[in-house]
Amino acid sequence: MLQMFLFFLKLGFISFGGGYALIPMIENEAAAQHWMTSDAYVEAVAVAGMSPGPIAINLGTIIGYETYGIGGAVAALAGLIIPSILVAALVMLAIYRFGKQAWIDRIFYGLQPVVAALILFAVYRLGVGSLDHGAWGGQLIFGVIVIGICWMMLVKYKMHPVFILIFSAVGGAAFFA
Repeated sequence: MLQMFLFFLKLGFISFGGGYALIPMIENEAAAQHWMTSDAYVEAVAVAGMSPGPIAINLGTIIGYETYGIGGAVAALAGLIIPSILVAALVMLAIYRFGKQAWIDRIFYGLQPVVAALILFAVYRLGVGSLDHGAWGGQLIFGVIVIGICWMMLVKYKMHPVFILIFSAVGGAAFFA
């Protein structure tokens, strides 16, 4: 359980870009430590993504609970939130002390491509990488259609993301039942 806490603590310190950028790193560690099977991990990501709150927090809590019970859930959760609290306090202190500086903006600008690449890898791994080999074509077509509809619901109709999550869940249950 200590190893899980230390892993999520490390992730908490490097979690620029939000939880979706952490999904590939969590997946690699979960597989290496035998915390979850690949299928269980994909299901955990789906549940974590549909649950309220940040996906990394939800995913870490699910993995911790499935692996070590309540203690594991608390260890993973603590590992993920302690760094955020510390870093937020330090950033607030730095902004208060230094004000708006160009070098701070450049640091965050430099991190954007890395975050985008990690998120795109998570999309690939969870989207294309998890397709069943026998039904690959149908699943891919269904996925692309759902992505298009969800994008339209978000951009054109400005629907709340909760409705889009419900639509996706119902569509997946109906299509894959």
